[in-house]
Amino acid sequence: MQDPRPSYAFGLGLLLAVAVPSDQLVMASVAGSMAGHDRPWWHLLPFTALTVLLLALPLLTLLVFGERAERLLPAFRSWTDRHSWLVSETVILIFAAFVVADLAGSFSRP
Repeated sequence: MQDPRPSYAFGLGLLLAVAVPSDQLVMASVAGSMAGHDRPWWHLLPFTALTVLLLALPLLTLLVFGERAERLLPAFRSWTDRHSWLVSETVILIFAAFVVADLAGSFSRP
């Protein structure tokens, strides 16, 4: 985010939420998993809330910290650029844990 204004951060977050196909695939797979396990729709609310919270973090940071966020957000972006492999591997491990837990649960059912 080169321009840390709240309106720009909100617009960028909304655009990313709508336009990134991989995010849409993740949401569809979560919904499919929930449907496959006969879970009601409201069980998706924690996933939805966490997703919205993660998308809103830059905007919330800007609103809470004000001018300090103007220095903090670019520094955080630089760190994530330099350590993108670490971020990617962490996300892969989280999803792998979900898959293993789902498989373990399916073996324990009669």
